[in-house]
Amino acid sequence: MAVINHEACDCPGRRKADCAHLTYRVVFREAGVVREVPFKRLEDAESFALGVERRKDLGARLDPAAGRRAFADVWVEWVEAGVLEESTRRNYQSVYDNHFGQTFGSIEMARIAPADIERWEAGQRRRGYAENGVNGRRNVLSSVFNYAVAAEIIGRNPCRKVNPHRHTGKPLTPITDADIPAIEEVMGIIAEAPKLIRAVFWAMAGCGMRPGEALAVSDASMNWDRGIIAVDHQVSAYGCQEISGSRRGVKRGTKSRTSGEVRRAPVPHSIRQVFDDHVDAYGVWGDRGWFFESPRLNDRHPSYDWFLAQFKEAATNAGTPQYTPKSFRHFFVSEAIHSGIPLFEIAAWVGHRTTRTTELIYGHLVRRSMHQGALVMHNRLGLDFASPRASIPLLMPKSPVDGDTAELWGDAV
Repeated sequence: MAVINHEACDCPGRRKADCAHLTYRVVFREAGVVREVPFKRLEDAESFALGVERRKDLGARLDPAAGRRAFADVWVEWVEAGVLEESTRRNYQSVYDNHFGQTFGSIEMARIAPADIERWEAGQRRRGYAENGVNGRRNVLSSVFNYAVAAEIIGRNPCRKVNPHRHTGKPLTPITDADIPAIEEVMGIIAEAPKLIRAVFWAMAGCGMRPGEALAVSDASMNWDRGIIAVDHQVSAYGCQEISGSRRGVKRGTKSRTSGEVRRAPVPHSIRQVFDDHVDAYGVWGDRGWFFESPRLNDRHPSYDWFLAQFKEAATNAGTPQYTPKSFRHFFVSEAIHSGIPLFEIAAWVGHRTTRTTELIYGHLVRRSMHQGALVMHNRLGLDFASPRASIPLLMPKSPVDGDTAELWGDAV
């Protein structure tokens, strides 16, 4: 990416407009070499930088030899570029072996076109893979190409051409009251949930966890004394941990967080009791003391897709089929906002990067809370502005002007 740097010259302010110094420098990479081009005016530098990026998109400023590297080679470089847990590496290796290697492995990076991505997606669907799995693997594929663009191996990510209406970032959709279940509806769905994973439902409603995060609760993540949980693992919806084709992989890290980041959320006493009862009934497994285990395979996490099917069945049996696991998260945030908990706290608990995300999704709830806050302060101050001669206490003593003021301050005057 071309960057514009500015270094002010030593000329007096009145002379700067006429001086000959080239104070703007466009820094960019070309064929693996860092280059600088100086300019006198900012608009000229911006125009040149824009041209650099445009030519890079067209492949005119790339090293042709870099684009001839095979996808398999760049894949290995992409995996090695991050600090990954061993289980995550196994996940990626399984995804590559089962979904990418045969199709893209030996092809040169510069020769992979948007049409190739479209054919790969169509082949995935013909093989019967669920849509969320296809989308997840496409996101991984797009990450590899994004890395290749940043490393100036190729000029453009071919995944971005698959759907011209698809934005690089998924737009945030504000929720409505219809998206938030009432407490009675939440309890009804939980009552219909299988006992083996009922505590997962409680974790979503009572702690604001995403489904994959709730499935990855463990004894190691719980601070029982303080009632705090460290949310740093999630059950993946695709890939595998050790077995090819399994959808029971767990990885360190959560949405919008790297493998080394941990967010913490409060665990109500009632939810701690639910977890405690679950452990007493079913025990724990694995090195971290995982709470939830597959109903069919020992020492394996429940399948993400299986859990979604169980939630859908429970919601249908409870007479509220319109709700999804995300509805429980909406319930948690809604209750927190109505209780007056600061937005920055709520955002940290549920894993939003900033409060802006919380405001965009739950905007109408925030506005209601603001109105409620104004009403509370109005009542707290105890002022009756409806009266034509409302009695408003003075904040600072003033010199007596008439009898009323003298009477108000008494001995002070």
